[in-house]
Amino acid sequence: MDEYSVAGATGERFAPPRGSGPALWLEVGARRFPIVDLDRDSCLIDASPTAALRGNAAIFEGEEQLAQCLIMVAAPEGRGQRLIFKRRTEVCAMPAVDFEL
Repeated sequence: MDEYSVAGATGERFAPPRGSGPALWLEVGARRFPIVDLDRDSCLIDASPTAALRGNAAIFEGEEQLAQCLIMVAAPEGRGQRLIFKRRTEVCAMPAVDFEL
């Protein structure tokens, strides 16, 4: 779907920025869904409300992984789905500070 707009819970409209494609992706298994709206506790993806999505997922910006999360469907919104994060962990490029190399 190249052109889409999804109504949020308060009636506002979301549309992806124009360009080569969505900057943010949610990857669940081998499937990728464009993220239309992302906040700390949830995200809105462009996916059919019949898509059964739950469990482990990863958030990508292009090919760079930003976070690993555990998701569940909160509610369908227009042509998309609102997913909530039961757990969301940001990915770090460096090991933890207390890890000795």
